[in-house]
Amino acid sequence: MSRLVQLWLLGALLVIGGCLTNSAEEARVVQSAGTASTVCNKKWQLVRLRINGGAIPIQKPADFTFVCNLDGNVMGRSGINTYRGELQVTDNGLMLWDSSSFASTKMRGPEALMQQEYTYLRALGDTRQAFTKSRGKRLILRDASGDIYIEYVRAGP
Repeated sequence: MSRLVQLWLLGALLVIGGCLTNSAEEARVVQSAGTASTVCNKKWQLVRLRINGGAIPIQKPADFTFVCNLDGNVMGRSGINTYRGELQVTDNGLMLWDSSSFASTKMRGPEALMQQEYTYLRALGDTRQAFTKSRGKRLILRDASGDIYIEYVRAGP
């Protein structure tokens, strides 16, 4: 192989390697502790629910939402019903639920939908940590051990 071809191949490998490195760095997800200002005053739509490492299938994730305001009022849809409660999000991402304030409407629906709603509400009430990622476009709520993991995407602007 001529010296010119060898240099060209070396240059091509360096360019490809540099692109791969940049892509890997850009693909790295940064997760930050949530705060009241990064979690509240936004509408979040469910994309993923995991319990004990297993994905829980949700038939219509768009019907599951989470919204809170800076005063600590929480509300959302849980499939068939709506729920509300009170929550404080600390500056280091800890979530302090006022469990006595948690309530849900009592409309009935098909048993399978009622079961996924029950699973979601129980998991939500057991969350204790909030994180944001993807530059604030995703919200993660989880328990301290990570056994419960609820991921939302920001809905709307």
